[in-house]
Amino acid sequence: MTEQIDKNYSSGTAWAGAIGALIAFATLNAFAMARAGGGYEYPLDDVYIHLAVAEQIAAGHYGVNSSEFASAASSPLYPLLLTPFAGSELQRLLPLIYNLISVAAAGTLFGALVARAGIGAIGVAFAALAPLAFNMYVSAYTGMENMAHGVASLMIVFGLWLWVEDRRMTWWLILGIFLSPALRPEGLALSMAAAGVVMITGAPRVGIALMGLGIAPLAAFSSFLVSMGLGPIPNSVTAKLAEGAVGNQGVIGKLVANLGTYGGNLLGWATLAVALAALVAALRSTDRALFGFAIAASSLAHLMLASIGWMDRYEIYILISLMATLPLLLMGLSRSLQIAALGLALAAGIATYLPHTIVRHSWNIAAMQLQQKEMGRLAKQSDIGNIAVNDLGHVTWQNPNYVLDLWGLASAEALETRLSEQAPDGWARDLTDDKDVSLIMIYDRWFENAVSPEWTRLGTLTTDVPLAFIGDYEVAFYASSSADVPKLTSAIMDWQQNLPERASFEFSGEVK
Repeated sequence: MTEQIDKNYSSGTAWAGAIGALIAFATLNAFAMARAGGGYEYPLDDVYIHLAVAEQIAAGHYGVNSSEFASAASSPLYPLLLTPFAGSELQRLLPLIYNLISVAAAGTLFGALVARAGIGAIGVAFAALAPLAFNMYVSAYTGMENMAHGVASLMIVFGLWLWVEDRRMTWWLILGIFLSPALRPEGLALSMAAAGVVMITGAPRVGIALMGLGIAPLAAFSSFLVSMGLGPIPNSVTAKLAEGAVGNQGVIGKLVANLGTYGGNLLGWATLAVALAALVAALRSTDRALFGFAIAASSLAHLMLASIGWMDRYEIYILISLMATLPLLLMGLSRSLQIAALGLALAAGIATYLPHTIVRHSWNIAAMQLQQKEMGRLAKQSDIGNIAVNDLGHVTWQNPNYVLDLWGLASAEALETRLSEQAPDGWARDLTDDKDVSLIMIYDRWFENAVSPEWTRLGTLTTDVPLAFIGDYEVAFYASSSADVPKLTSAIMDWQQNLPERASFEFSGEVK
């Protein structure tokens, strides 16, 4: 009877996951748009970095400026997916379209995996609430490649489960192993772990071939970067690793730091739960235990080497992989234990992420419209000329002028100088002079020793939102030369007249 009930429920579990994901995604976007006063915008400026890179790819180049190569995007594949309709409004909508598809696909795959645990109505409820609890909808809301990476990761989990259960090698596993690192470099760990399980469970040659397939996109990407005179690791990855201080602290220090974040703490407990469930599963099936340990080991690798957070998106691919794995490892245990374990997982996920989404991340559409979008509007005025910023994105997409990235995602020289302990005070001056920059727009607190005393402070753009995931609520504007002050002051005064209600610009006393 139980088996028949579970079969009756299984067809609806995937639908429950998809519907739950779409409802959560639509609700968050509607809520964020309402807070912004209407109108859609991406909550992260990073989306426009990828759009700008895609714009350059479509023109036969790679970077964000047509005059130089740069590795501002860490994803090998995502900018390529954004090349259609380059430079148009339709191109701008591609990240939204891809993430709408991705969040529905992730919910569907998650539900399909849970259905295989045969837990009936419990599985339907778990699949329906999982997109909310485990932050799939926020990952898609960002407009970045992280939700597509989550789909590729679930493909690996699904394909690996089919392999360990009945030795079926499917396209789910093959494509997932390739796409996961192609979308995000940290996806390599899960791909290698899955290939390793195949290798030690009776198919060593196939496992080795799968390892090669997983390594291929990153190897090709690194070779491509080197061929252009760039480093083998994208600047965006180097910058993130430096912020996490992996080089100084080592992997243990990175692990401790990540576990100290709310997302990392949840991921740590989820990793432990799956590892313990795999130990219990070992009493019934060695292959199932290997399956669970592979997913848990991949999560541990992320905690030791990769980033957590950044609008709670970086860890979601491995969190949903763990949570899709958990009910499969609980098969055969008592129904009350399954309910308790899955209910606790849902409660922990909701308690961890939902408050931050409501209080902070839902303001980000408003913040982007008030700050980065307005900076982009100013930067693209014909009389502004070359600019320097610390936040690439809006200012680069559809902008024919040169944009100097002082943070270093699109400038290896700026990144190296910024990270150097020997960087002199006012170090940004040489870079802005070399690139003939007239206007600098930066967060002062990010560049305490970079501002040149020869620059003229023009004023400050202030963003009035209660709380958002942005670098600062104030952006300092500088003229690199006193000769540029009249031109820039006039341009800013014209631009200032059309600022939205909750954005304001106050001129400095130096130019009043």
